Amino acid sequence: MHEVRSPQAMRALGRRLIRTLAPGTIVGLDGPLGAGKTVLVKGMAEALGVDPRSVTSASFTLCRSYATDPPLVHIDLYRLDDPAEMFEAGLVESIRNPGGAVVAVEWFEKLDDLRPSGCVRVRIDFAEPGTRRVEITAPAGSGRPGRRGPRCAGGRRRIPGRAR
Repeated sequence: MHEVRSPQAMRALGRRLIRTLAPGTIVGLDGPLGAGKTVLVKGMAEALGVDPRSVTSASFTLCRSYATDPPLVHIDLYRLDDPAEMFEAGLVESIRNPGGAVVAVEWFEKLDDLRPSGCVRVRIDFAEPGTRRVEITAPAGSGRPGRRGPRCAGGRRRIPGRAR
């Protein structure tokens, strides 16, 4: 259990987390709106050389991919409730077959029975004002090496039938 007291500390936790993950790892992020899921992903991306200012909530684009080593795919399921929409957008395929990418999925609990096993799970909850409790659980053997992973179409996926 980690106690995080600032956005900078949440990004630092993301930087530390990504360094422990093997390519092909799915990171399932859960927690209430505003808990810091995207901030954690900013830290993961920053550790891989991405300007953290370019990492935004993928809520409207659904999926963003970053050409890093290993590749990082950021999926946000906040605006999707129907598994059919997740399949239509190609998100389930990216989650089930990450290739060599690290795939960070916000609102992971929305996948219900579609969640693959063996994922790293990150639960972020509000504690006292200004503090978050972060619980990270990882399956045994989630250490390094791998290959290139999937890309979102054009680097992004948008919500089907919805404008930005």
